[in-house]
Amino acid sequence: MNVCISVRLTRCLCYTHHMLPFYYIRWHYTQGVVDLVNIVGNFLWFFNEFFSIRLLLGTLFVPFHRLSDDAKPHGGLDVGYLFERFMVGLLMRFVGVFLRLTLIVLGIVFIVLTAVFGLAFLIIWIAAPLLVGVAV
Repeated sequence: MNVCISVRLTRCLCYTHHMLPFYYIRWHYTQGVVDLVNIVGNFLWFFNEFFSIRLLLGTLFVPFHRLSDDAKPHGGLDVGYLFERFMVGLLMRFVGVFLRLTLIVLGIVFIVLTAVFGLAFLIIWIAAPLLVGVAV
C-alpha cells in the first residue's frame, strides 16, 4: 500500500505504510516541538502586550485618567480650595495605583500560568509517543 503526498504538483513523495510512523515521529520531535514552543511564545507575547506591564509600571503613580478638580478659586489665597485640590489629586493617585497594580498582578498571573501550562504541555507532547509505544 503506497501513500502519495503531492508537493507543489512537481514531485510526489511516495511512502509505504511502514515508513509513515517514522516520518511522524521525526516531525513530532522536530517541527512539532518548534511549533509548540512558538505557540507558547506567541501567547506569552500577547499577554505581555495586552496587559502592558512595562507601561503600567512606568505610570504607576499618575492620577487615574488624570482626573482632578478643575474649579478655579474665587479670589485670593483660598486654603480650602488648595486642600480640596490636594485631596482630590491624592485620591486619584491612590485609585490609579490600585487599578494599575491589579492589572500588573493579573498580567503576571496570566504570563506565569501560560508558561507553566506551556511547559507541562511540552512535557506531555514529548512523552506522548513514548506512552503510546508502551501501551501497544
